[in-house]
Amino acid sequence: MSRIAHFALILLVAFSLPRTATAEENKAAPNISLVQINADGMIADLKYLVLDLAGDKKGWSNLEELIPTFLEGIDKTRPIRIDILLGENQQQRYRLILPISDLGEFRDNLEVFEISSKKQRKGPYKLGNLFEGFMEYLQKLKYVIISEKIEEVENIDDPLKRVQELIQAKYDFSALITNQKEGVDLRKKSMAKTREQLQAAIKKKRDETENAYELRKLAFTHQMDEAERLFAEAQKLVIGWTTDAAANEGRLVFSLKAIEGTSLDESIKQFATKPSYFANVDVKQDGILNGRINHPLDEMRKANFTAFYNLLLPSLKERIDNNKDLTDKQKEAGKKISELIIQMLDAGKETSMIDGFIDANATEGGKYTLLGGIRSADGAKLKEAVELLPQLMKGQTVELDVVNEENLKIHKINIRDDYQAGFYELFGEGEALYVGSTPEALWMAAGPDAIQHIKDAIQKVKEPAPEKISPNVIELNVKTLPWLKLVNKIRGEKGKADIREMLLESLTDKDDTFTFVMKREDDVIDGKAKLDKGILKFIGNVIAKFSKETL
Repeated sequence: MSRIAHFALILLVAFSLPRTATAEENKAAPNISLVQINADGMIADLKYLVLDLAGDKKGWSNLEELIPTFLEGIDKTRPIRIDILLGENQQQRYRLILPISDLGEFRDNLEVFEISSKKQRKGPYKLGNLFEGFMEYLQKLKYVIISEKIEEVENIDDPLKRVQELIQAKYDFSALITNQKEGVDLRKKSMAKTREQLQAAIKKKRDETENAYELRKLAFTHQMDEAERLFAEAQKLVIGWTTDAAANEGRLVFSLKAIEGTSLDESIKQFATKPSYFANVDVKQDGILNGRINHPLDEMRKANFTAFYNLLLPSLKERIDNNKDLTDKQKEAGKKISELIIQMLDAGKETSMIDGFIDANATEGGKYTLLGGIRSADGAKLKEAVELLPQLMKGQTVELDVVNEENLKIHKINIRDDYQAGFYELFGEGEALYVGSTPEALWMAAGPDAIQHIKDAIQKVKEPAPEKISPNVIELNVKTLPWLKLVNKIRGEKGKADIREMLLESLTDKDDTFTFVMKREDDVIDGKAKLDKGILKFIGNVIAKFSKETL
């Protein structure tokens, strides 16, 4: 059996609970299908990542030795499909749809995994021992269908009909989730039990404070709010991953369409209806950090933001109070700064948008300039927060009101000695970070002519917005290596130094870029991400490390 099929089988044995769902619940449940284009493709991708890119012969040797044990009797050239079947209270079962090259070898391999297969006089094979269920063999098509219930193996005539669009797109690995229009309320109702079970699994950690624990639970609740809406109200969701060895890149795409009239549908229809406040500011998307976001906030998200901030502040204050390295004066400053920042962030939601940009590009002198902005309706608190920084951090100096105009205040944050090496390498010797506020936004800049860049951008946003609204909700372009070097110089041996070291070994300045675009096309949300060769090499190193330590 293939690696993915074996993993699904383990999940089935581990998580399936025998419970009968009503016909109405089965009809309402989402249809979820996963597709691996073929086992040969999976093996080739692993070899490319672990051996060709990471160059780890031992890591690949372990995988190369293990994988064939799961593939006896499997046709390695044809697609593999796995359906996740959900019934009452979202109890999970898995239907494996596997291409067969030799049925006898496949059955023998099932025996290796302590699964017996007995041909019944009428009907499919009966499976027993480690897994009890049924297996239908479609002789003409040479596919087996395995599931816990007999009706779930007998109702498939064409094993690939449902997932044709995934196969035609030639994704290496992909997922298709569909819902019928009927059953939205039932799907939401069925999620209530799942919520209870997952919420109950969140236990207070030994050294965790009550505030931190409540904040973690609330964050999970908000994630479940988003997941529930996708689960219950998505008409169709497609996710596809491709490892392209020829192009030395990885690509992830997704497409989401909501059921008409649902809250998810209404949320999607808010996208790309208003121009970004920063639409006239040029963001080239080809530097070391370039991005835009113009994401509407519906009432659910606005309420969740406020609830989160209300719990975040006491948690932050508690952490500051418990920091033994801070004096009482530093603690008071830190708590006040936290309060001011959260007030400014929370005020931003009143625009009903997360609207901002970041743009970092090279100059002719080889250094970089940084310019960014985000909508906020309460920027006046920025000066007070900056003024408190020297009280919080030893050696920190600031200069207030380096620009003090009627609708523009800019403050200079000088770079502390322990941060200078990394910061100056990017932005130039003696440069600083500038932060500013206007009645409509918060601004920041660094590098040569930073103040002028803020002023120029402010003049741009005063111009009439473009008549054509960009369909892009999120755009992001990141060259990871320069920022990794900056973090590494600042953090040193602190934090995840081993992970950073693995990243530094994997990346070069020619292959370290991650890009992502999410946009609205009619009533569909589409997303595309691309990972450069160096990032894939890092993934290969992680897989190799797991292979050597685990297999």
